[in-house]
Amino acid sequence: MSEPPALLRFGLAPGGLALVRRHAVFAERKSAGKRSRVLKSSLSLLDTPDRSFAAAGWLCLAIADPQGRRIVTLPIAGVALDTVPSLDAIDDLDTLAEGTLSGQVHNLTQDGHAVMLQSYKVQLRAADQRATYEALTLQAAPDAAMAMDALAAALVRDLPLRWTGTAPLVQAACHLGMIEPPPVRSAILDFALPDDVSVAAAFAIVLRHCLAQFDANLLPVLRDRDQEGVHQMRVALRRLRSAIGLFAPILDNNALQPLLDDLRWLGAPLGRKRDLDVFITETLNPLRSQADPPKRLQHLATILEDHRAAAQVALESALNAPRLAALRLALARFVAAIESGDPAVLADTDAATGPAMRFAAALLRKRHKKVKALGRRHAELDIPALHELRIQAKKLRYTAEFFRLLFARRKTSRRFIAALAHLQDCLGMLNDADVGARLVRDLLPAAGEDPAAAAIAAWFAGRQQLQPAQLGEAWDSFAAIKPFWKGAGEG
Repeated sequence: MSEPPALLRFGLAPGGLALVRRHAVFAERKSAGKRSRVLKSSLSLLDTPDRSFAAAGWLCLAIADPQGRRIVTLPIAGVALDTVPSLDAIDDLDTLAEGTLSGQVHNLTQDGHAVMLQSYKVQLRAADQRATYEALTLQAAPDAAMAMDALAAALVRDLPLRWTGTAPLVQAACHLGMIEPPPVRSAILDFALPDDVSVAAAFAIVLRHCLAQFDANLLPVLRDRDQEGVHQMRVALRRLRSAIGLFAPILDNNALQPLLDDLRWLGAPLGRKRDLDVFITETLNPLRSQADPPKRLQHLATILEDHRAAAQVALESALNAPRLAALRLALARFVAAIESGDPAVLADTDAATGPAMRFAAALLRKRHKKVKALGRRHAELDIPALHELRIQAKKLRYTAEFFRLLFARRKTSRRFIAALAHLQDCLGMLNDADVGARLVRDLLPAAGEDPAAAAIAAWFAGRQQLQPAQLGEAWDSFAAIKPFWKGAGEG
């Protein structure tokens, strides 16, 4: 079976196609008398009467062009999360929306390799609604992936390209309300580690899994219909940073630093939006639902909702920025370099080619030791120390999730991770209360001057007082489970 072609997909800011046509790459082709092929198709968005395609996470389309009519399916999340429904009863499908795809196909040469570039516009209409998205797609043979990446990097520097994670047709269908992309947890994405995998190969697999989760949550976050999307995107970014930290001993710091700088840049608006989502959902809304809510609570709610809306705008700005497109390209390039054993990114090639199981067991022992050293003293820890325990527990959980498939005791590993997740949740509630108290101080009037602000401050104080008992139970449950890696990777 032949390998699928390498593919990169970008969105464009409105009016971006005009900039594409004026780019130097295409100006040179025009001056050399090279023609581009016209791309024009009519589109019909289809589904069964009970909307089974949308329910399974698929977009079903009829595409008609000079080559004929065909039915295609596209995963709404960018990756398949469920089996595509049967296409046997094509004639029974309903037409939900219609539209066109128009643009150009350019056959380019980059570093001696052929790269096909499509620049096009998708338009969909349903009743009195319209959706228009501009896009740019690059495609090349697998052995030309590096050349395609170099061309994409040059275009990102010059054009308002957006990393989308999904096809523009999916975005247009979402805009019309025909489909709604769900937030995607890491656990539902395919993930496998062969028993004999090397350290570098394991790292590449983990990175690809983290990036798949990030991409799958792009559209849910931009749609802003479900706060879980922001949470899952933030989890994907944290897992990615944690994985880089785990494998840092084999990596060249000079190759890492630019990536870490950009990941911190992206993490800031994500964290801000998530903190406000949690504050409003888990503190403000319960106070609002009381029979006798504090005076001026609605006024403070309006202030917080305004901050939340501003945080969403800032997050969308970052996600639509060419800087994110450049970062995603750089991360994909980084993964490819790890897989190929490139010494420019691998500081210790001997360790990188060693068995992942031994590497994983050593990391798990080290991180477990840190959690145990802090956790056994949980009853006497202050807030900063509990925050550190939460961080160490989170790092251990990510490490266990990344590597558990390498070890035989998989039932024990599931119990271990579940108990660790419960411990992390208890510590997270304390942290949420601490973050919420800081938001009160930063965004709201002084508690002594406003009854609603005082009620919110008291809410957080109460949560911090009640949590230690639950934390003790969670710690005892976790501490009773034996490590699933015990005895593995030694010698």
